[in-house]
Amino acid sequence: MSHPHYQKQAASLSNTARPVIINVDDLGLSTAVNDAVIHLAELGRIGASSYMVGGTITDSNINRLNQLNVDIGLHLDLTGIFASALRGSLKSIIIASYLRRLNPMQVSDVIKQQLDGFEERFNRAPVFIDGHQHIHQFPVIREGLIKELTNRYSDEIAKGMLSARVTTPLINDVKSWIIYILGGYAWRRSCQHHQILTNDKFGGVYGFDADRQQLAMLWKKWLQAAPCHTANVSPTLIMCHPAVPESRSNSWQDDIKAAREIEYKWLISDEFAELLAQYEVKLMRWSDITLTS
Repeated sequence: MSHPHYQKQAASLSNTARPVIINVDDLGLSTAVNDAVIHLAELGRIGASSYMVGGTITDSNINRLNQLNVDIGLHLDLTGIFASALRGSLKSIIIASYLRRLNPMQVSDVIKQQLDGFEERFNRAPVFIDGHQHIHQFPVIREGLIKELTNRYSDEIAKGMLSARVTTPLINDVKSWIIYILGGYAWRRSCQHHQILTNDKFGGVYGFDADRQQLAMLWKKWLQAAPCHTANVSPTLIMCHPAVPESRSNSWQDDIKAAREIEYKWLISDEFAELLAQYEVKLMRWSDITLTS
């Protein structure tokens, strides 16, 4: 998506640079995820992370993320760890939203609770909004979310200080298009209409079944597809889900824990750093998508 006043760092980018936001999802899910975010930020490999309000994070972690200038956003959650009457499987939420069986008032209440929880924990508004399993773009949910964002953050939106994730596919793979078809176009149009800044293309989608070598090939494909810098076009967003491997195997559990640990080892590797250099990736943050007027 183009934005007329994008962007404050654009002038410093060469035409061969690829502006990319690397965003770690699921901050707050576990200590292993939080530690991964901090270490990757220290290595200069990521610029943003989205926080699950049902999770936990220490004050010292928050202070460190602030020191590292990591943009923190809200990872809106109806299918994960946030306890609510609406919580359910991804399949059940998709069906309920598309059949308009979700109660808009209940949806609105959960959105408010999670934004309140975010503000209370971080003492500020989120820099950006996205959704666990992309629920933020589903019918009923997206309408409630837009309404609450525009009511609550009208000043931030007017100043270009609040962004949102859109899922326009970076590469033509089936899973990316399924995600986008599930409300991605309508969500993108809604953000455009309400002048909420967004990323351009969206990558990082795979089945969480890749080994290290397959993951390396996926990242090569994503970075190769990321557009080079063009005036007025926002950065590509690539999501990832790393977690630091732990010696105590039962200290926390998650459906994709093994994939998270493989991702972490890949993202801290020299091979990944070389790939970033090879494709002239310019690591961006959500806050770089900003209005200059």
